[in-house]
Amino acid sequence: MAANRSADERLKAGIEAARRGDRVNAQKLLRQVTTSDPNNEVAWMWLASVAESLQERRTCLERALRINPNNTRAQEALRQLQVVSPRSGGQAARAPRRMPDAPRSINPAYLIVGGLVVLAVIGAMVIGGILGGQPQPPNRATLAVFDALVNTATPSNIPDPDTFTATPFYGVIVDQPTLVWTLPPTFTPTFTPTGTAAPPPTATPLPASAFTLLYTGLSGSDPQPAMYRSAGDGSGTQLIGASTLGFSDVVFAPNGQAVAFVRAVTAAGADGAPISSPELFIAPVDNLEAARQVTQMGGTKLASPTWAPDSIQLVFVSDLGGDENLWYITEDGNNLRPMTSNPGVDKDPAWSPDGEVILYASDQGGQPGSGLTQIFSITPDGATITQLTSSGNGSYSPAWSPDGTRVVFASDRNGDGDIYLMDPHGQRPFLLTVDDRGAEDRLPVFSPDGRWVIFLSNRESELFQLYRVDLEGRMIERLTNLDTLIQAFSFLPYRR
Repeated sequence: MAANRSADERLKAGIEAARRGDRVNAQKLLRQVTTSDPNNEVAWMWLASVAESLQERRTCLERALRINPNNTRAQEALRQLQVVSPRSGGQAARAPRRMPDAPRSINPAYLIVGGLVVLAVIGAMVIGGILGGQPQPPNRATLAVFDALVNTATPSNIPDPDTFTATPFYGVIVDQPTLVWTLPPTFTPTFTPTGTAAPPPTATPLPASAFTLLYTGLSGSDPQPAMYRSAGDGSGTQLIGASTLGFSDVVFAPNGQAVAFVRAVTAAGADGAPISSPELFIAPVDNLEAARQVTQMGGTKLASPTWAPDSIQLVFVSDLGGDENLWYITEDGNNLRPMTSNPGVDKDPAWSPDGEVILYASDQGGQPGSGLTQIFSITPDGATITQLTSSGNGSYSPAWSPDGTRVVFASDRNGDGDIYLMDPHGQRPFLLTVDDRGAEDRLPVFSPDGRWVIFLSNRESELFQLYRVDLEGRMIERLTNLDTLIQAFSFLPYRR
């Protein structure tokens, strides 16, 4: 019932925001309601009243009519939209027109006003097309017509928001230029109250302490990061790799049998002086001493190894050749080759659970070297690259859910680093860490059972600690209270 009351409150708050002209907050709140309850007629009607474009407004009204074909307000509003911005093949319900018995005179003032409205709309559409083809907000005349329809006490079957019952909201929907509003293929014309079936029982989520965690980090006066092993909540911490060796970027293999990490290697240079470079190592998960070096890149940066689902192939980042690119290798140290080659920075690779694509962050789509990265996907053969995000500022650190149906990533599109979820193809992004008071959230991953997103944050202390948030963004819980500055972490894959 608490979740339902929360949905009711969002609906009421959205209506109040729309009435006082606060369109931004009204859109956000009402979209939350329509996301959690797609058949909420009231929410669709009010969302139409604050829509940014005629097309979006028409979509909301058509959705309301699908829910209730007898909604006279939606019918009249669609009729007005058809007059202001006609569309071939429109689905708006139209009342049959009767031919007048005798011609009647028309007040010239109405013709002048109507002509000015039509000219204003056409001018806005033409200017919008010239400026880039982006959807433009409807003119004030159209808004006034619709707002009057929404706020007029016309008899209809729209339910009262005070008695409305909604299901829990999942996340905060983020506006994207590529977001597509899709209507369902079928609808129920009339509502028949029925009993609510109890949801099937679900397994009790495992506590964080049930998982095994490896992490690298700096503690005290350590000159370089050390490697630690602990439970998922940070308890039972053990030092398993001394800081003198400079461990970083640890990651479990999908089969849980091996671990890859980066470690500094010192060798003699051409003049005999020692040179230190980061290299990739692989070790059995229970015997770090048996680690073997699999690269000899010799660059100044090697980072972010990610395993293929076969636990044989890996992709990592190296600046060999000048700029940071993705590189491919197999766990035996063979088949080394570059995967990307561009003047930008490529980083944070994440191989999909089905092995089909690798996500990564890159500034190749904007100004190379700017550091404002977006998320891309690339096929393992390097032949196909697709850009998935295009927000302001940067998006980075993508990670897959265990079943491959969702992607979590970090973005500073709102100023500070926050955690977002999206579909594998970049659609439907929404914000998980809603209220962090300007904290920096980074390095998100899914928990091994896929029920949580775990990330680093400085929201409660100067040292970044591990937190977890449920997939609806409703609950955030601190997991660790360490005196170590965590650099990277990885969970042992969950075996059911």
